[in-house]
Amino acid sequence: MTLSPPPNATEQTAHRHQTKREDSIDLLELPSSPSSSDDVVVSSGPLDCTLPKRTLPPWVANQIDEWGERVSLPEWDADEKITPEEHDGITEDDFCCSGDDYRQNNGWIGTDLCHSVTSPVRISHYAIQYKDSKGGVGTKLTGVAHFTQKAESHSGYCHGGSMTSVMDDVIGWTSFFNSGKCVPWSGFTAQVNVSLRRPIPVGSYLKIVGEIIKTEGRKVWISSCLVCGNDDSHVYCTAEGLTILKK
Repeated sequence: MTLSPPPNATEQTAHRHQTKREDSIDLLELPSSPSSSDDVVVSSGPLDCTLPKRTLPPWVANQIDEWGERVSLPEWDADEKITPEEHDGITEDDFCCSGDDYRQNNGWIGTDLCHSVTSPVRISHYAIQYKDSKGGVGTKLTGVAHFTQKAESHSGYCHGGSMTSVMDDVIGWTSFFNSGKCVPWSGFTAQVNVSLRRPIPVGSYLKIVGEIIKTEGRKVWISSCLVCGNDDSHVYCTAEGLTILKK
């Protein structure tokens, strides 16, 4: 029988779920018993739940203006419920929120895997930047990926599948901007090759980036990465993906 080595200091810190900066990683404190005054009630179609409010790390506010134009879609906004409280200096007009049952009224059955307030990994604040008006190579999509306690696998660390889901999401959505404008659901992910570089502590907020690197007919190749918000050289995950656009 092989015995595992004792956890190092970083692993012990992640296991305790304490809010602490270590190796430029932003960790979210996970309260064991949030008070009712700190709770926010979220309604998403038939699903009702009560979740603790979250506070985005400062690097989001410092960088978001550089990411390009905010991507707002009704099928996300009905689930995300992004509020000004999540972002200092943001007003109600900056983040469109829908209070109706848009998804259920337009063919969806449940909530979005990666863009719902109840998602194990919640992607938000997507912004698009084009190299030119025609889109294509150089088009870049940037956002925030919050790995919640629902994404946990090993004690204190997130499941590798949660990282792969994030890569699949940013690869697919980056390809939807290939024409120079957003055309949702205009193609399908055909292949995703993921390299898991570092374990992600539960509660982490990381920056996710996808960029079109090649196009050929209906085929679009995307390179993506998941990095520390304060340090792009601190890489947790990379992926190369191929999407096929509809005829």
